[in-house]
Amino acid sequence: MNATKSGLEAGRTRLGALNALAVVIGSVMGFGASLGLLQTELEHIKNPMAALGCDVNILIGCGASLMSPEAHLLGVPNSALGIALFSATGTLGLLLLLRVSMPRIVPLLAGLGTIGGLAFVGYFLFLSATKFNSLCPYCMVVWSAALILAGVLIPFALANIPATANAGKSMQRYTWAWIVSLHLIVVIVVLFSMSDQIGGI
Repeated sequence: MNATKSGLEAGRTRLGALNALAVVIGSVMGFGASLGLLQTELEHIKNPMAALGCDVNILIGCGASLMSPEAHLLGVPNSALGIALFSATGTLGLLLLLRVSMPRIVPLLAGLGTIGGLAFVGYFLFLSATKFNSLCPYCMVVWSAALILAGVLIPFALANIPATANAGKSMQRYTWAWIVSLHLIVVIVVLFSMSDQIGGI
């Protein structure tokens, strides 16, 4: 019992205040965008003939993806899942901001979750360029939120794995560089893969 407790104590870790604040901000962004997208879908179901406020131009719009199977991967709106997941990361961010000690498994699970978030961003970026031919504004905010969380929580997770602790701690010193770099990758992909839509604005 004591050995187990001491192991948990040893695994507890903290995150810097600015990085914890970034987790909170990213979670609020993702939660708000997910809620907005869910409300848009519910309004569209009630009045399918009404114009969608998120359809801005040939490049920016959610009409092509809103009711697609890809927007309901688990049989429910992805936005509903986003609300739940960003609520969880927001709670984690607040706990980290309040300097609450947590066992090592928490950052590890958070890191794995944000790796899944990166896969989600890549998948829907691909669909936006190849199938929907437009960028959902709510989705882009969700993507940005996922990138912010990944830039903070993946290094945080690595810093709590003995074999990768040094690399994780080094990455944590450049959190904002990772976040900016991830956003730049998305921007570059959009510029090269959706040049026709951009030119048609």
